[in-house]
Amino acid sequence: MLPDTPVPNGIQKSVASGRYDEAALALARLAKERPSLPVLVLLAGVYLQLGDLAAAKEQVLKAVDAAPTHSEARALLARIRAALDEREDALADFRAVLDLSPPPSEDPAGTPVHLALHNLEQLTYLEQLHGLPAGTLLPMPAAQREETRRQFNEILDKAGSVAPRIRLGGDWGRALAEPPRMRRNEPAPERCLNPRNDGQEIIRDFRESGGVARVDNLLSPAALAQLQRFCLESTVWRRSYRQGYLGAYPESGFVSPLLLQLAAELKAALPELLGEHHLTYWWSFVCQHQRPGTDIHADQSDISLNFWITPDSANLVPEGGGLEMWNVTAPPDWTFNDYNADGYRIRLHLSRIGAQQKSYPYAENRALLFKGMLFHETSSFRFAEGFENRRQNITMLFRRGRRR
Repeated sequence: MLPDTPVPNGIQKSVASGRYDEAALALARLAKERPSLPVLVLLAGVYLQLGDLAAAKEQVLKAVDAAPTHSEARALLARIRAALDEREDALADFRAVLDLSPPPSEDPAGTPVHLALHNLEQLTYLEQLHGLPAGTLLPMPAAQREETRRQFNEILDKAGSVAPRIRLGGDWGRALAEPPRMRRNEPAPERCLNPRNDGQEIIRDFRESGGVARVDNLLSPAALAQLQRFCLESTVWRRSYRQGYLGAYPESGFVSPLLLQLAAELKAALPELLGEHHLTYWWSFVCQHQRPGTDIHADQSDISLNFWITPDSANLVPEGGGLEMWNVTAPPDWTFNDYNADGYRIRLHLSRIGAQQKSYPYAENRALLFKGMLFHETSSFRFAEGFENRRQNITMLFRRGRRR
């Protein structure tokens, strides 16, 4: 049994600052001299960032063997296996993570209203889609659902920069705070990428534009339809953001054979860009119609893929709703929090250096492939009300592998 000795603060600061080689050396010494579960898990995560996948897998397997029920270690193993394109094992590990994750405790501050509204609409949608008696998933009468939906929308319409929380009681309140776990399972389609896209043209656009390529009709029709079904029918939206949007991550069930196959197909289709890269992480954001999306930030990646799947019919302002991109990357001495969570500092920096901004309008099945450290944010948007109309994007992060 490994001890649970925490990682020293100095090493944690090295990781937060992105000094991964320095952190790896220190963690490797600790793992040899005084191994502990947190040390092994962090060392594996650092190796993943560095692209040393064999070393990452070796360290995380030690952690999983020592603590089979440790959900963080198992989730990291799943991510490393996804990076290695060990798809079946990765999917099995992510399923195990869901089984190992304890139910969240009730938040005394209440449930974010945008999360409760999303869950109310999704559970109603699932009951109707599958022909279930009303109340099967959400023990709430139809009249009360409609009145509650109206009240939640009114609260969000009047909210300031931070989406408010609300105290909910009873069985229906618990269902809106923590809905039953459901996930649509389908084998990946024969082909995820649209065969009409020209890989060489994408690579040329990426290089000539300074690291941004727009790709229309990214997915094949079958893949797009399957991914839309997966997102509508899977209750994987478990992380709420104060601005008023929701996130789904692989640890909460946002993983499927399609997503892992898509990463492999991208690497094969774009060998000069992604051939030496591996998938490190992915997620999806879904936005409430009256709330903003992500603030300005950069990604912890070498190359990011961001694409949109909500039908164009939901977008009420076709010339907007996409992504704002700047032609400047985060300074090398900035920490993750500096370039990912400090919008004021970022805007001040971009203003001082005269950075150029470009807008990429929203379109269903449109993707942007870009240098992850370029600053970007969600464009202002106006989408129609209703569960099926919410603006949704998917992001996949790729890191360059370490050359031995």
